[in-house]
Amino acid sequence: MKKTTIVLKIVVLLPCLLFLLSCDKVNPEHASSSILLVTRINGYTATGDSADFLQSDVLETAMLPPTVVSDIITATLEARLKAPETIGLGPSYQNRIVLHSYDVRYTYVDSTAAISGTPADFSGSLSVALDIDSTVDVSFVIVRDQAKNAPPLFDIQITNELLQVVATITFYGDDIAGNPVQAIAYLTIFFADYADV
Repeated sequence: MKKTTIVLKIVVLLPCLLFLLSCDKVNPEHASSSILLVTRINGYTATGDSADFLQSDVLETAMLPPTVVSDIITATLEARLKAPETIGLGPSYQNRIVLHSYDVRYTYVDSTAAISGTPADFSGSLSVALDIDSTVDVSFVIVRDQAKNAPPLFDIQITNELLQVVATITFYGDDIAGNPVQAIAYLTIFFADYADV
């Protein structure tokens, strides 16, 4: 009878103990135990080849009438645990990251003429979920078409001038527990009125 009682206690307490170990620890600082990484930003050349930079055409003359189009690039994002467990039950569902927005901020680097300034900074929305130890490719607008119809990009249409900027891209999200996460990446952009092929 005593053996049966001991076995029953173990059978009841063991699942409770395992359940408690699988739950995330209380986090009074509201810091996520997940980390978001940008492992690659994939731009392209004026001819459409993949590159680690972007050659942005400020005016598409191959279309009639000539027009401006937004530049869309791809980022590869990865979710990881800040402190991976070597022994344990692994990540919790609360570690999953959901991205909701991004910001693009431009910094002037150089130009071939007396052109200064940058396109207007902007924000965009996303709806992307990442499990821990997974990657996802996200396509997003890096240069809006309306930026090409305003100075300084409008000023280099139908010229041989070049404007170089660095875009700082910040991705924002939350883990399922509601703790904020973010990741920052950088991309060099060369604006010009490239010859349309």
